[in-house]
Amino acid sequence: MLLMSIIFFFLLVQLREKLHYQQAVDPYVEGYSTDEDGTVASSLLDDYLQFEPSSLKHDFLSLSVDDIKRSSTDPVTSSSVLSQARDKLITHFDTGHKKSKENYVLSEKSFPLTCDTDNTVNLQKCGLVLYFPQKVITTLVESPAAISYDVTVKGLWAEQFLFPKGTQLISSVTSIALNSPLPLDKPVTAQLMHCASITDQSQSKYLSFIVSHSSQPPFEFELLPGGEFLAGSKYGTIQLKEFSLIAIVLVVSATAAIATAIGYQFFQVPLLRCQGLIYYKRESENMKMSFAVLNDLPHNDAIIKFKKESYKKFGEEEWNFPFQMRTDSQLELHFPPDKPIGWTVLPLRKPPTIHERDVCAYTESQTSSDLPPYISVILQATATAAEWLSYEITVSGINIDKKDSIAIVVHKSRNSCISSIPSLELAPAVIEKSNEASEVFREKISTLSSIIGSGTSTIFDRISDEFLSAGLISQSILDDITTVPSYSNYQRGSRLIRELYKRLLKIDTLNDDLIVLCDILTRQEDEQLVQIGEDMKKNSSCAV
Repeated sequence: MLLMSIIFFFLLVQLREKLHYQQAVDPYVEGYSTDEDGTVASSLLDDYLQFEPSSLKHDFLSLSVDDIKRSSTDPVTSSSVLSQARDKLITHFDTGHKKSKENYVLSEKSFPLTCDTDNTVNLQKCGLVLYFPQKVITTLVESPAAISYDVTVKGLWAEQFLFPKGTQLISSVTSIALNSPLPLDKPVTAQLMHCASITDQSQSKYLSFIVSHSSQPPFEFELLPGGEFLAGSKYGTIQLKEFSLIAIVLVVSATAAIATAIGYQFFQVPLLRCQGLIYYKRESENMKMSFAVLNDLPHNDAIIKFKKESYKKFGEEEWNFPFQMRTDSQLELHFPPDKPIGWTVLPLRKPPTIHERDVCAYTESQTSSDLPPYISVILQATATAAEWLSYEITVSGINIDKKDSIAIVVHKSRNSCISSIPSLELAPAVIEKSNEASEVFREKISTLSSIIGSGTSTIFDRISDEFLSAGLISQSILDDITTVPSYSNYQRGSRLIRELYKRLLKIDTLNDDLIVLCDILTRQEDEQLVQIGEDMKKNSSCAV
């Protein structure tokens, strides 16, 4: 009887594992094709691995589809495949993950710690303060003053953190280490800044410290009880008896979220403090305003410094303002229809919204972008537009000074927002002075820009090299075109062709240069470019 019970229990465990794994595997293998070598097609697991680099997906895709399908019905194979997947995941985090996106040390300090006095350690850039009491470590010598240790604190930002389910990060992730082999005899008081706005003490139950004792990535965190969060304070306080990685999260249950949505104040989850950043950047044909949102945390400046090359896309920061957002909500920009004559104000995202979960994802570095969520707005003026644009863009869905919106006042001059590239609609006097060759080229500008800009970078690189060799464009101009990180392929192609047109308007031997240009086009592999070159030669007055 006992033997039968053991066998039955064993079979039940196997069946449960089989069903569990089959449920996990089936959605990712059914309906997907395989590559020629029988491995999983590249589209497999895209959703599951959407936040991971391609190297990890490649490791998983090396598993055979047949093996994975067979594993869902064969517990022995299932164990083998799971083991392979687990090994690849560990290898990824140990090697590939670091290569794809490194752990960023936002701030780091080391302090000497003596045992005969109280000590305070302050990492301002991450909002961490540590208070070490006297004789925090018992020494075996008569003079504690002779004993000194080093405490090292760091602020980290990486995608290698695994936070507890149902939580979101609302502080810096900090590392605390002490070079002492002896345990702490007294607790160390840690204070860490968070971005939750606690207006009532009952809201403090939604905050918790978290801790990770992992020695290598992925760093998996768990809730750490004992923290204190006071209404009106930006800091959480906790007593630590050992050192590791610590942070603060907001714990939001579905029940609390629903209750908040229908207005039950006693279930109200704290609002989150955010920063709205306003940037402006002068582009070749317009001015671009970008509105970006970050959680209001002290490490933001360090992140922007680390990612300064990416943040150059935004241009120069002109203004910022604090506000609050509710969890699982979104803000929206509103654009009044009335604008001065000749002005265009156009958001590039429709609808122009930013969701709080995207702000949170950037704080947790769970996004592939180096930039926080943002909305770009094009500001453009015609030559006859009003001299100044004074325009208010309203941000709704936020809380600021007991109001639910704020106005971003845009005040820009026409000269700063008008195209810096000469208009193709030339004045009659200019057209009379230009010869037939420049007019032939002028008619093809739009088509050439589309072909060179919409193709691969190979087309642009090859044809720009030939223009440079023929003396049709200078190295400085080409460098200027290719070093603007915000340019799309089309913008690069358009700028290249327009620079050529400007040259044709200035030089004396227009027809000769046009023939050289036509010869370059007819040597290209793209059939459309060849046809344009032949048509331009045929219609030019100097055609032979």
